Amino acid sequence: MNIRTLTIATAMACICVPAIIPTSLAAPPPSGQQKITNYGKNALTEIPEDAKRFLFAPPKDLKWFQDAKFGIFICWGPCSLKEAEIGWGRRGRRPGWKQQPKQGVPEEEYDNLYKQFNPVDFNADKWVEMIKDSGAKYMIFLTKHHDGFCMFDAKNSDYKITNTPYGKDVAKALADACHKYGIKIFWYYSQPDWHHPDFLTENHDQYRKYLYEHIRQLLTDYGKIDGVWFDCLNTSWRHWNTPALVKMIRELQPGIIVNNRWGWGMPGMKNNGDFDTPEQKIGMFKIKRPWETCATMGQGWSWRGGGKLMSADECVLMLVRCVGAGGNLALDCGPQPDGTIYPQAKQNYLAMGKWLKTHGESIYATRAGPYKPGLYGVSTRKNNKIFLHILAEYPKNSIPTISLPMNFGDAKPTRVSELTSGKQIPFKIKNGELKLNMREITQNTPDTVIVLDLDSSAMDIPVIDMSPDKLLAQLKSVSASSYYNKRMKPQNVVSNKNWTFEAGIHAKYVWVAKPTVKPHWFQLDFKQSEKIAALTIAEPRGRLNTKKFNLQYMADGKWTTFFEGTTIGSNKHIIFKPIETSKIRLNFLEIKKSAPALEKFNAYKQNTEK
Repeated sequence: MNIRTLTIATAMACICVPAIIPTSLAAPPPSGQQKITNYGKNALTEIPEDAKRFLFAPPKDLKWFQDAKFGIFICWGPCSLKEAEIGWGRRGRRPGWKQQPKQGVPEEEYDNLYKQFNPVDFNADKWVEMIKDSGAKYMIFLTKHHDGFCMFDAKNSDYKITNTPYGKDVAKALADACHKYGIKIFWYYSQPDWHHPDFLTENHDQYRKYLYEHIRQLLTDYGKIDGVWFDCLNTSWRHWNTPALVKMIRELQPGIIVNNRWGWGMPGMKNNGDFDTPEQKIGMFKIKRPWETCATMGQGWSWRGGGKLMSADECVLMLVRCVGAGGNLALDCGPQPDGTIYPQAKQNYLAMGKWLKTHGESIYATRAGPYKPGLYGVSTRKNNKIFLHILAEYPKNSIPTISLPMNFGDAKPTRVSELTSGKQIPFKIKNGELKLNMREITQNTPDTVIVLDLDSSAMDIPVIDMSPDKLLAQLKSVSASSYYNKRMKPQNVVSNKNWTFEAGIHAKYVWVAKPTVKPHWFQLDFKQSEKIAALTIAEPRGRLNTKKFNLQYMADGKWTTFFEGTTIGSNKHIIFKPIETSKIRLNFLEIKKSAPALEKFNAYKQNTEK
C-alpha cells in the first residue's frame, strides 16, 4: 500500500525508530545502477495482438465482485514484530522512489526479522470463519509487499515464510480454508521489490522473470484464485510487460479479475485493469465501472500495536457509504505477530456481520442510486426496490418529513417502510417531490434504512443528483480556542490543499488544539448572515477523541445551543431546522484523551429551490 489518509500527528506518532541491532544479512547489493527508466532489455513497446483480448475481464466475470460489496484485506509479515508499517517501516533502499526514508527500522534489522517470526497461534480456519461471520465475501491476502518478503513458499527465493521458525506456508493454509468456507481469494502482490538486487537495474529483466515465476506459482499451486491485487507504485506497464503478464494470469485462472495497479501508461488505455482502487477514502459516485475502497481499520496496514481503531458503527458506515457510491469496501486490520487477530478488530468485523444479517438485503447484489450521496445519506437499489440509507443525525433522533425529487419516470412507489421493523411510512407525491412522513420512525444507529417498493424496476431510473456542494455556505474566516502548532492551524479544516507525503503516507494537515488551553472550541464565521440547515463534521481517523459536544449559533450577540451530541467520528452529517446566523461554534465538552482535532467542518444553507 502506498496511500493512507491519516493525520500528520498520527503519522508522526506511529513511526517506530528502534536502535540499530547488528545482524548478519541485509538486502543484497543492487546489481547495477537503479533508475525508474530501467525497463529491461526485453520490455514491450506496444501491446501484442495476442494479448489484447486478455486485458479486461468480461462483465460476467465481474458480477460476483460487484454483488459481494465487502472483503477483508490482510497485511501481515515479520514487520509485525516491531509494530512497523509493512514495507514503508523499513529504513533502507527504495529503488525508483524519490524520497528515501530517514526513520523506521534499519534495513539490516528489518530484513532479518523473519528469523524471529514464529506465529504459533495462527489458525487459518479461525481467520476464515471470522471472515465469513463478518459478512465479507472475499479475502485479499498479502503475498509480497514492497519489502520483498514472500508470505508463501516461493520456489525461487529463500526470503520467505517457510524459512522462518514457523516454517509453514500460511498462504496455502488460507487458500484451503477459503475454499472450505466458500470465501473468494485475491492475492495481493507488489511488483516493486526494494529487497531484490535486480529491481530497476540494468538487470531488471531478471527481476521480471522472478516476478513472473511468483505469479505463475501463486496461480498454479493454490487451487481456484479469484483475483490478483497488484500494487505497482509509480512504475510503468513496461516494467512488467503488463499485457503478457495479464494474458498469463487469465490463461492460468479463467474468470479471474485484476485491479488497476498493473503499471501505468499503457498506450490507448482509458482505464487500467478491471476495477479501480481508491485508498483510505470513499470513491466518487461511479456506477459504470467497478471500484473498491481499500482502507485500514486502525493506524496502519500491518500490525502497529493496539492503537486506535474505528468503532463498529464507523466500519458499518464506511461500508454503506462505499456501496451507496457504487463501490466495494476492503477493510484491513493487520494480524498480530503471534498469528491472532486483535480482539477489538475481530469484534468490529463480527459486529459488521451481525448488522449485515438484518440489513444485507440493502447491501448485497445492489447497485448505487438512483439518488446520489447527499447530506441525507446514500441510496441503493435492487429489482423493484430503492433503499434509502438515512445516515444524517437529527436533533433528539427525530427524523422530520423527508422530501426527495421523484424523477422516477413511469415507476411509482406502492409502499414505503422501515427495513428491519417493516413498519409502514406514510408518503405522498406533491409538486414532483416524494414526501416521507418519518414522525413515527425512531432513528437507528448507525443507519436507518427505508425501503421504497415500486410498481416497476428501480434499475432503469436515471441518476438523481443530491450533491450539497452548491449549498455550501461561504466563509469569512475560521477560528479556534487554540492550535497546537503552525502545521495544525484552524485553516486546515476548510482547505483541501494542505497535504503532505511522508513514510508512505498521504496525510492531510488538520486542526489540533493545545491540550492546556480550555475550553476547546472551533468557529465558522460566514461572509453574511445565512439560513444554515446542515453541517458536516469529521475528526481525523487517528484522533476520534470527542465524547460530548454541542453546537451553538450567534443571535443578537448571544450564543444559543441548537444541537447536543456524543461522538463525532470520521464523517458526521447533522440536519436541523434552519437557523439564521453569521457564526456557528462547535464546543468540545468532554474529550477522551489529550485534545480535540478536526479534519472537516462544513456548513450548508437551506435549499430554497422549488
